[in-house]
Amino acid sequence: MADIVSQPWFWPAVIVSVGLPLALIGLTEFHNALARRGSRAAPIVLMVRNYLVPVAGILVLISQPGAWEGEGTWPRVIWTIFGLLVIVVTINAVNHLVFHRAEKGSWRDRFPTIFSDLIRFVFIILGIAAVFWWVWDADVAGVFAALGITSIVVGLALQNAVGSIVSGLFLVFEAPFELGDWIETGGMRGQIVEVNWRAVHLDSGNGIVVMPTAELAGGSFVNLSRSPDPYAAVLELSFGSDDPPGRVRELLVATARDIPLVAPDREPSAATLPGGMYAVAIPLRNPGDHAVVLDTFATRVWYAARRAELHLDGDMTDDWRTPARLQDALRQISPTLSLKPGEADGLAAHARLERYCAGESILKPGMVPTETRFILAGHVMLGIPTDDEGFVQVTKLGPDDAVGLTALSRSQTISRSVALGEVDVVVLPVAVLDEIVRMHPVVAREIVRESENRSRLARMALQAAGEYLPHGRSVLG
Repeated sequence: MADIVSQPWFWPAVIVSVGLPLALIGLTEFHNALARRGSRAAPIVLMVRNYLVPVAGILVLISQPGAWEGEGTWPRVIWTIFGLLVIVVTINAVNHLVFHRAEKGSWRDRFPTIFSDLIRFVFIILGIAAVFWWVWDADVAGVFAALGITSIVVGLALQNAVGSIVSGLFLVFEAPFELGDWIETGGMRGQIVEVNWRAVHLDSGNGIVVMPTAELAGGSFVNLSRSPDPYAAVLELSFGSDDPPGRVRELLVATARDIPLVAPDREPSAATLPGGMYAVAIPLRNPGDHAVVLDTFATRVWYAARRAELHLDGDMTDDWRTPARLQDALRQISPTLSLKPGEADGLAAHARLERYCAGESILKPGMVPTETRFILAGHVMLGIPTDDEGFVQVTKLGPDDAVGLTALSRSQTISRSVALGEVDVVVLPVAVLDEIVRMHPVVAREIVRESENRSRLARMALQAAGEYLPHGRSVLG
């Protein structure tokens, strides 16, 4: 037994026959654990297990005295393969430790990929040269000299192009923006969806714009997402010279505040400009909503100005709100209020017509209505806002249904009534409605019945959404 142990081949054979399987088993379990965690180090461990360790086992065997006669080529080939594998594994491991595990926002995270690729390329060339010098006794000095001369020639020939690329790379390394940011440059606005060493890809809402990083580095741009205040969409409008500026500004702010895409922690603002002009600034949740918000605002402010009897763009005409149309509207709702034809005509002095566009709030939570609106055409969604800025739909109201039933009880509503399309309504002040109820008590009973029905529907809708109706609160929208 002592003779066998003393043989030069014994311990290498033990290492290969026992150590190699144990190493492969250990690396397999390690790789599986990394793969389950989704670690990017798993491929590196797999390369060590499948290639580096088996080649190392072969080297252990052929490196023993007498295992290979003479200075053959195959041992050098195997040593070359082993050296190249060590280089690849080492570079990948360093790249993983330095860059892949970098903390977000650190210099390693902002380090341009092209720079790390160039560094890896240089180390690979140096490693290959070292392997050939050590294994094959190759003279690599001439190779490096030729490589240096070639680099100088290519650099001089491409100095302009390389300069643009390098300036773009330094812009990426500086990281004045990141994925998801909105930037504005050269009259174009877009969201950054991809950044690489050559170009920045912007989603403009009308296609992807590929902008060279060198172009951004050589010019100026505005990062709309890095401002301490939300990005504000600005629109200028004109009103009639007889319109009180205070009322106009209140109208503009109230209309802008009701748009869902407006930033919740900032208030819209309006300013008076010379010549009957006004500027409204609307802070946005997302700069990408700029066009949508301005379109929505411009649409809604037209309807709001007509309801407030203000003259947007100096327009003094209103062919829709006519006495004849108002009389027709009162006759339409007279059965709902148990009115006789003569009684309905007598309300014309106190009633008025209003029109809303899709998305406008006819009644908001927290309001104590002083008027009740009866739908003439269109539909209105009655719902309840939730604490997480959601909206639970209760029921859909149609022609002859009323919005603002809590006007009679002088109570605060917790519901929101939103126009689903263009909605025409006739408005009755609460004093007029009180007189109608006094003359026709059946109207009060119908209002109470409808209020209870809406409360029942609200409880069902809230329970289905996992919410609950506040105790003792009415939902009479």
